[in-house]
Amino acid sequence: MNAVETAVNHDDLEPARVRTMDLAIIGAGPVGLEAAARATRAGLATVLFDAGAVADHVRAWGWLRLFSPFEWNAGPAGLELLGGREAELPAAGALLTGTELRTRYLLPLAESLRSRVDLREGARVRDVARADRLKGEALGDAARAEQPFRLLVEENGAETEVFARAVFDCSGTYGRPNWAGPGGTPAIGERSARRAIEYRVRDVLGAQRGRYAARRTLLLGSGHSAATTACALAALARSVPGTRFTWASREAHGTPLRAIPDDPLPERVRLTRRANAIAAEPAPGCEWLSRSRLLAVAQRDSRGFEVDLEVAGNVRRDRFDRIVANVGYEPDDRLYRQLQVHVCYASHGPMGVSAALLAAQGPQGDAPSDCCIGAEALGPETLRNPEPGFFILGAKSFGKNSAFLMRAGFEQVADAFSLLGWNAARATGAR
Repeated sequence: MNAVETAVNHDDLEPARVRTMDLAIIGAGPVGLEAAARATRAGLATVLFDAGAVADHVRAWGWLRLFSPFEWNAGPAGLELLGGREAELPAAGALLTGTELRTRYLLPLAESLRSRVDLREGARVRDVARADRLKGEALGDAARAEQPFRLLVEENGAETEVFARAVFDCSGTYGRPNWAGPGGTPAIGERSARRAIEYRVRDVLGAQRGRYAARRTLLLGSGHSAATTACALAALARSVPGTRFTWASREAHGTPLRAIPDDPLPERVRLTRRANAIAAEPAPGCEWLSRSRLLAVAQRDSRGFEVDLEVAGNVRRDRFDRIVANVGYEPDDRLYRQLQVHVCYASHGPMGVSAALLAAQGPQGDAPSDCCIGAEALGPETLRNPEPGFFILGAKSFGKNSAFLMRAGFEQVADAFSLLGWNAARATGAR
């Protein structure tokens, strides 16, 4: 179907509204595509936006192999839509790379959707608000739903308006890394050095090998992303003379990663063991520093950084050729700053999901943060916001919490449709 939108005429500033879509989805990643597939089944007039290309974030980490099997990373509505392609789809238990998941499942799914929804790549949603209600009006009132959402979209150098009855924000967090300094704020000089610091997991043994071979790298972080980088740097150090690294993490325990009890993902178990072994017996010239944090960083020249690290209460000045800060990601709330969204003060995710995740960790909050959150821990009510018809789904709904798995996002999609009453019958139709 064609996009149903209002084009802004900058000459007379008099937009001509056509009609309102049933559903607008922001983000054409795994969860956004699943939502679009379910919307086609319900007969909804749907528009799907992505600021880049389909599954761009998955492409960015495409060389990485997933811990979880394909059956966890493909949604039921998406599989139903691709029902005639069983022979071409991966086996249920296959552990795919990001590239394999994208090329063998996500891109075919997107192609199947193009004739059913308005899939718009290169279209960045800048703001979402009610068409004619301010943020502070009709507080917590269902009457706000009488006004459609207005999405301001930037596309091909121009701005347009799109109106929708409901909005799913599935834009994720991968493009917004945390700062590496004390308390989650920038270290001194980190803002200036931001472009030179690598915040994503890099293909140290493949495409980026030349950047790290025979170089000295500072690795910051204490999660599975940092562990992946540490294992790659250790392998490179064993094969290329002069390759060294310092792994600095905030953990005050005897190992950088704590094992997850009864972890159902064997590959994650193996990574945890390998990373902890590397920290216990690092290669010559390499080290793991616990109870450490980045205080300051200066890019002295094109070849290196000078940094101040606090290690167990003492300040240590050092020099590195590269810095990798695998310190996690956080949601960007600028999209919905004019909506009534209840956000958690700790995770910066929507309050309902955040409260459920905190409850799953226990009263002390000391359970490993990367455990598999089961469906019973969440549920439809955790998705509700004071803003009716607006849902934050997928990794973005977990905020700073790194426990997200794709199957949790697929369950959220089904729950959101249930809350909207869109599971059993076709929508009433776009207006």
